[in-house]
Amino acid sequence: MKKRYLPFGYQITDGKTTIVQEEAEAVQYIFEEYTAGKSLRKIAESMTTRKTPYHEDTQKWNQNMVSRVLANEIYCGNEKYPPIITEVQYRLADKFRQRKAQTYSTVLQPFRQDIQCGCCGERLYWRPKTEQWFCRQCGMWTKPIQEKELSDVITIKLEWIQRHSEVIRSPTTQRNVQSIKAAKLAREIQTDLLETEPNADALIAKILHRAELEYQFCSAGDADPASLQMQKACAEYKPTDDFPYTFYKGIVSNVSLYRDTHIEFKLRNGQTV
Repeated sequence: MKKRYLPFGYQITDGKTTIVQEEAEAVQYIFEEYTAGKSLRKIAESMTTRKTPYHEDTQKWNQNMVSRVLANEIYCGNEKYPPIITEVQYRLADKFRQRKAQTYSTVLQPFRQDIQCGCCGERLYWRPKTEQWFCRQCGMWTKPIQEKELSDVITIKLEWIQRHSEVIRSPTTQRNVQSIKAAKLAREIQTDLLETEPNADALIAKILHRAELEYQFCSAGDADPASLQMQKACAEYKPTDDFPYTFYKGIVSNVSLYRDTHIEFKLRNGQTV
């Protein structure tokens, strides 16, 4: 790829640095879109569509090209370079860049280690350069998703659960297993009682174990301690401008992230939502 010796937007004319009008309009567009909230990736896609090449041998833009434009204070103008944008535009964009320059661990810290592969259930790892999560176990890569976007998706789902706390129920699988085991023990106990000389110790052990299973079965469901604690957390939740870390930790065990970036929660009671 041919290297640029002048910043994008400029050329040498009769020994002086002058503005390339089409490229200057692209620079202005980049600053306007960025300060309007568009991501580097989205701007790069738009620039590729505009077909204003950053390099002579390619019209494709990437995030690094957009970032270099935004970071270049020369566009405000100096003795050598005529201005393409105002200093106010540059300072505003720079403020946005500084705000977004926080490390991914700051945004992802509350849940980064809880993100699991939707395909195989293993932990996912973050690749900030491509804004993707990947699985070392099965090789799955998600579509690109920004740190803040994922944080917002998780927050929205948390708030939905808080508003619809009636969905919190202990999974039926565990209750069914307990019920099946208890029924099997009941049949064994009845069989043992029909014997002429039953083994008293073994019979007592079975009766006690069946009573334990029946107790667990009766205490499961909507009244199990984990579900009750989660419903209490929903009732006490207060909206916040920051990530609701305490509420998240109170109800979520881990987050399954799929290739298309949709998510599922595994709740503290084992339920999947």
